[in-house]
Amino acid sequence: MKKKSLDRYFHYGKLTIRLHPEVYDPAEDTFLLIDAVKIKRNESVLEIGTGCGIIALEYARTGANVICTDLNPYAVSLTQENFSINKSHIKGSFEVRKGDLFKPIKENEIFDIIIFNPPYLPTKRNEIIGGSGWFDVATNGGIDGLKFTKKFIDKLENHLKDKGSAYFVFSSLSDSKKLETYIKKRNFYFNIISNCKFNDETISVYELKKKKRLGGIKLSLNPSACSW
Repeated sequence: MKKKSLDRYFHYGKLTIRLHPEVYDPAEDTFLLIDAVKIKRNESVLEIGTGCGIIALEYARTGANVICTDLNPYAVSLTQENFSINKSHIKGSFEVRKGDLFKPIKENEIFDIIIFNPPYLPTKRNEIIGGSGWFDVATNGGIDGLKFTKKFIDKLENHLKDKGSAYFVFSSLSDSKKLETYIKKRNFYFNIISNCKFNDETISVYELKKKKRLGGIKLSLNPSACSW
């Protein structure tokens, strides 16, 4: 994950995405998540930590009704601009809100699909880049890499429909047993729907569902072809 210094444009399918040096660039984890999560027309989708907005915009392009959030003001502004650039391709509804995790979401708002590509890299104090700090916000997952993933899971039940699904990215640089124990304690079933190896780590996409709607745990692994 390298910090970029210049504004650039990125093309993904029919989308043209403007990038910004203070916002996380689309990378392997981004495309793994897009490929793994299948969205249906008219589904309600929430994306936490949207960054440049590429995931949220791609799902809105296919007809989903999307709300996305980000704490980074540069990301919110950039996503709004990217929506304007791609507005003619959007078939569903689209809204971006500023705030941390679920804070911009109203108490009564619930979703079919919730997506999060969290800051997941285990990070020691001496590994923090500094500067404006926004790049660290996008990548720093705390000492164990699970700081923000846990916070996401803690609030997930309040905004996920009973038959809905939540998805997030996980790195093998963190402890999967620790994560999965935490998931079970929060009353969710998990399913690893895709993974791919990059250099010294394997990135996986986890799917979570509420326990009360399922009869038994389902854990499977469907490795991605990593075609991108």
